[in-house]
Amino acid sequence: MSNGWRVLVPAGTWHNITNIGPTPMQVYAIHAPAHHTPGKVQATAAAAAADRDDAPAAWSVQPKQVVDHHG
Repeated sequence: MSNGWRVLVPAGTWHNITNIGPTPMQVYAIHAPAHHTPGKVQATAAAAAADRDDAPAAWSVQPKQVVDHHG
């Protein structure tokens, strides 16, 4: 690959992208959709896990969870 190339991996899809070139690969991870109530912020991961009133917006489509057997 060269400058300007990109690889898009859909959520729940296993991939094995390997940099075989001499130049370090740049990785940009974009996570979507939102998994929390819009505007809600928890101070810690523990607070987020304990929050039972935290649901994604109705317009947010959640992907089905897929078990990764490759890991």
